[in-house]
Amino acid sequence: MALCSTFRDSIRDPNHFTLTFELVPGRTRKRDFDQIICFAEEAARQGRLNALSITENAGGHPALSPAVVGREIQKLGLEALIHFSCKDKNRNQIESTLFARYREGLHTLLIMTGDFPRYGFMGQAKPVFDLDAVHLLQMITQMEKGFELPTEAPGGGVKLPPMPFFKGCVVSPFKRLEAEVMTQYYKLHRKVAAGAHFVITQVGFDARKFDELKRYMGREGLNIPLIGGVMILSRGLARLIYQGAIPGIYISKKLLSQIEKEYASPKEGYKAALRRAARLAAILHGLGYNGVHFCGMRPRYEDMAYLLAKMDEYLPSWREFVPEFQNSPEGTFYYFQKDPQTGLNTDEPTPRPKPKKPPVFYMINQLFHDMFFEPHKKFYPLAQKIARKVKGSRLEYIFTRWEYALKWLLFNCQECGDCALGELAYLCPHSQCAKGLRNGPCGGSINGWCEVYPGRKRCFYVQVYERLKAVGREEELKNGFMPPRDWSLDKTSSWLNFYLGLDHHRFKKSSLQKSKNT
Repeated sequence: MALCSTFRDSIRDPNHFTLTFELVPGRTRKRDFDQIICFAEEAARQGRLNALSITENAGGHPALSPAVVGREIQKLGLEALIHFSCKDKNRNQIESTLFARYREGLHTLLIMTGDFPRYGFMGQAKPVFDLDAVHLLQMITQMEKGFELPTEAPGGGVKLPPMPFFKGCVVSPFKRLEAEVMTQYYKLHRKVAAGAHFVITQVGFDARKFDELKRYMGREGLNIPLIGGVMILSRGLARLIYQGAIPGIYISKKLLSQIEKEYASPKEGYKAALRRAARLAAILHGLGYNGVHFCGMRPRYEDMAYLLAKMDEYLPSWREFVPEFQNSPEGTFYYFQKDPQTGLNTDEPTPRPKPKKPPVFYMINQLFHDMFFEPHKKFYPLAQKIARKVKGSRLEYIFTRWEYALKWLLFNCQECGDCALGELAYLCPHSQCAKGLRNGPCGGSINGWCEVYPGRKRCFYVQVYERLKAVGREEELKNGFMPPRDWSLDKTSSWLNFYLGLDHHRFKKSSLQKSKNT
């Protein structure tokens, strides 16, 4: 099959199976960089791969910028798929970096929240997460149309020329709990609405979960190309994943034991790992995925050539390999019911357990919210009138301190001045989510535990989902959009800001009005 001219051409061609490979730059060791370039040179000569993706500070550790490697790869005639995360940059630095990527011709981006920052100079780095992946996708979508500078900024009110970005997002169906799976899917809805052009899955080893995601996207009308993530498991990598050292990826003890046996002979063990990846890639091809994203393999093209040859060999009999890939923990939630004949799924959704009763604390907060924070309800006009009088008066400081004393006791409030409690089941994302995310979970949770505090702290969005499901409101996480925190409001009264139209609700109203006009 002839190679399409660009990654975006290949992924949009229904007759083409797109192939990408992930490169993981280290710091600046010349040997590692030379190995990457040698792989890229051979890949460009062979013409089988459509793009090479380049990670950005993978695992939360500092590494060579993906743009440096990306420029070298594009000189060789291959397309670079640049990972772009939110963990290390605030929104201004993100915008500045996007301008640079545009000028450099690095227009193909994979947008993600990013791993929690880890070891750095003299200790652990500060996490940023000023924007989340949904915010970033929305920002780039505006840049594609022509970014309009804010009128209050120096030289503002000007519309910049359109920038031809092509951006993808990530989703993980490989979660155990219903709350984890559904919040991943609901966030995917938001990502597609924000302008994602394609989606790549997290790494997983469960064929039924891959099939589930494909069916779910078709059922929900999420009509963007889908690429499956396939990892080549070395023994060391498999051990790290089993120990929980790599966020969001799971392998069973059975699979680890099998890999340990295969690596009794290191050379044969690695060949077995390549063949396993080839069988999973063949399954994805058979399921109707638009392509495969390979990762985990050392960058040697002879290994890639062997893998691709095996994938082609296995493709006609891909259904035979489905039983091999059932690597989810016991009790895993599946959106669809199992098809006993294929080992995959039917199109019938799985009946979900009835929700528990909502906590009394939630119901009290909901009652208070309905009375005071819903327009046209009983006390809203009075509260708005009081807010207008307090704002700018000598009472504002006392009012603000009283508000935050109360909210600190009830919610461990962080005094952001731009409160999201009403949208997130009266749980605070800034005090209870390690990444402070406002638009759904990251991909790092395992068995409902937070990526950063495994075994100690439950994933914030698992808790939000469970509360909202208890009152039949869980689908609000699918259709809603939460603007980013406005840092100009930090330490000011969130109640005054709400009633005076200064907080994030002003952006939500603006977006709603635009959609109505459209």
